[in-house]
Amino acid sequence: MVGANILLVDTCKTYFENAAKAFSEIGIQATLRFAKNDIEAWSMLKGDDKLLPIPKIMLIDINAEGLNGIDLINKIRLDFELKSILIFVVSDVNNSENKRAALNLNIAGYMHKPFEKGEMIDFFSTLNDYWNSIEFSS
Repeated sequence: MVGANILLVDTCKTYFENAAKAFSEIGIQATLRFAKNDIEAWSMLKGDDKLLPIPKIMLIDINAEGLNGIDLINKIRLDFELKSILIFVVSDVNNSENKRAALNLNIAGYMHKPFEKGEMIDFFSTLNDYWNSIEFSS
């Protein structure tokens, strides 16, 4: 994961800052990027603000108000260049309709969003172990 981009799509900047601290404490060797909504995220994937390299992993809170995460995931899955991105839905809202829709779009996992520092460290440590044990497309 050294040199890779991970894109966090969430309406809460504080959550991103706390996730970035957890990445630093754990020693995750990837760059965490932040998009506050689906429009900004799409611009970072395909638009004027395109990230290079393209993120291999995305974390999206599809239930956040003002964020159309299901549409974003669908656009990613339909795009040849982006469809292999490993997408995790991370949310504190139990919306069974969104969960079903996301799972039908071939996400890697639908998980409870951690907020406390210890929970975030455990959560991202587990994800980091997973990310480092799988192979990504080039």
